[in-house]
Amino acid sequence: MKIGLIFCIAIFAAVLAELAFPTAPFVHATWWILAIAAIVLLGSIRVLRSLRKIPTRRRTTAAILMLAAMLVAGAAGFSNSLFAPDPRTIVAVPGAQVALPELGATLVFPDLDRVDGRVALARGGSTTPISCRHGLYIASTLLRCHERTVVAVAADTLAGAHLTVTQPTGSTFLSPVLLMQHTQEIAGFDLPFDSFAVPAVHRVVKVVLFTGAQAKLLRGGSAHRSVLFAVDDSLGRSLSDSLGLAANGQRKRVADLLLQPRIHRFPAIVVLAVPSLPTLGLALLLAVAALGLWFFGSRTGDPRAQVR
Repeated sequence: MKIGLIFCIAIFAAVLAELAFPTAPFVHATWWILAIAAIVLLGSIRVLRSLRKIPTRRRTTAAILMLAAMLVAGAAGFSNSLFAPDPRTIVAVPGAQVALPELGATLVFPDLDRVDGRVALARGGSTTPISCRHGLYIASTLLRCHERTVVAVAADTLAGAHLTVTQPTGSTFLSPVLLMQHTQEIAGFDLPFDSFAVPAVHRVVKVVLFTGAQAKLLRGGSAHRSVLFAVDDSLGRSLSDSLGLAANGQRKRVADLLLQPRIHRFPAIVVLAVPSLPTLGLALLLAVAALGLWFFGSRTGDPRAQVR
């Protein structure tokens, strides 16, 4: 029984490793899948062989429960390694609601000016905030918060009249918040970029984001996070004075527009597959019951019973 217990602890440790490190490369590696299968197989053989030598029925039941715990935990880890989908990141604009069909739930993204700024999971009439520190486990899914940099833009005419900003190629047409999901190499830096349109004046504006250290290296830059604006007309032709570097919150004239960026940290959600928590809970209950019967049996059963 001692060796069977060691195999059981080993399989639990492997499955808990998948739970704690769902993005680790080893989780879906062939050697890891084979190792889990080997541990379960060898442990099962060892427990089955020991059944003939166990002197009491109570301890026999305990050994069978230990075998069941090993098989259930191994199945959770094996199926997760072999069949679990790759992680995916859900990026959305403030105030958006994104359906998660596999959970029968909806992700509710906060407004940009909310103090807590946490995404919530709405499911069955209840709402649960997703902690950026601990994440949220549901069945065989882990939802993790991942903070990204987004840029909210405002555009005015030179006379100060506000202009409507649209995103013809973005996920939300009328949102002034750029998600900065693309990258572009400039001066050796791989920089986030996005674009928006100003339909009223037939302008298209490209936006490139710089960190403070990167902006400091540019001509006219400062040691603050900054945005480079490039303004074209609706046909893609550059205009006079069409480039402008604006620090966070600074209003800058670029071509015939007054543009102002506000740089924010905003959460995205990473959806990760993990071993099924209900299945692991069942395996843990079986293991605890097995240990209880085994050691209870050693006190009340045959005095010759010993841990094998």
